[in-house]
Amino acid sequence: MPRQACTLCVSVNFHGTSLERQNFPHEKLYAKFGYGRYTGNVGHQRVRSLLRDRGLKATYFVPAYEAQAQPWAIEEIMADGHEIASHGFMMEDLGQAGEKEGELLGQAHEFLTRLTGKPPRGFRAPHGQMSACTLPILSRLGYFYDASFQDDFRPYALDGDGGTGMVEIPQNEMLIDATLYGLNHTHARVLKTWIEEFDAAWEEGGLLVLTLHPRSDYGSGRASRIGLVARFLDHVLTRENVGWQTCGEVAAAWRAGGNVGPGRP
Repeated sequence: MPRQACTLCVSVNFHGTSLERQNFPHEKLYAKFGYGRYTGNVGHQRVRSLLRDRGLKATYFVPAYEAQAQPWAIEEIMADGHEIASHGFMMEDLGQAGEKEGELLGQAHEFLTRLTGKPPRGFRAPHGQMSACTLPILSRLGYFYDASFQDDFRPYALDGDGGTGMVEIPQNEMLIDATLYGLNHTHARVLKTWIEEFDAAWEEGGLLVLTLHPRSDYGSGRASRIGLVARFLDHVLTRENVGWQTCGEVAAAWRAGGNVGPGRP
């Protein structure tokens, strides 16, 4: 048995054409309508079906641009009981946004609030890039957690970094599908890495954040890759004393008691 409870969060970065829009206007994107199959039409449905079949609730980090392009997908995510968090407006590099950063973050916050009916409480920086102003801006907008960094296995306070009242929910680089597929890892090697990461955390206790992308090129949207995610989650489900929480639930538990709670069994 582990010395204390291990908590697993499933997070989903809901990417579509917002990445390509950094370099090309919408009208110049070749086969731009095909990108919808990476998210709403195919990849998203595979991720959604897997989470529903396992009875798991995830945190979806959504760029406002993607929410504008596919509002029906956001409605499906909400209908399944998942958390909607902000992922910027259009995958912009906040470290290079300069004076426009506050406007971009405010626009994303306002749009997601209108679409979902409540303000998002969590944020993940596109590409993990921030400026010294990012956390103070988020704090003023009312966010209570960030999930951008990869520097710990437990939540921690962000007050000293300008995020007054905010909590960091750190990711695990080896549990981000795009990282490993970007290194051309085989499916077997990805699964082995994920299981090893989880088993070590289970023995030690703490927090793990699995980050998925519905896109089929660098994410888990393919049939073979979603099958791999299923095998990993089934491995986790065989373990005792594992909590399953959204990022927002982890942040709330930490703020309430300073520890990662065991979550839903």
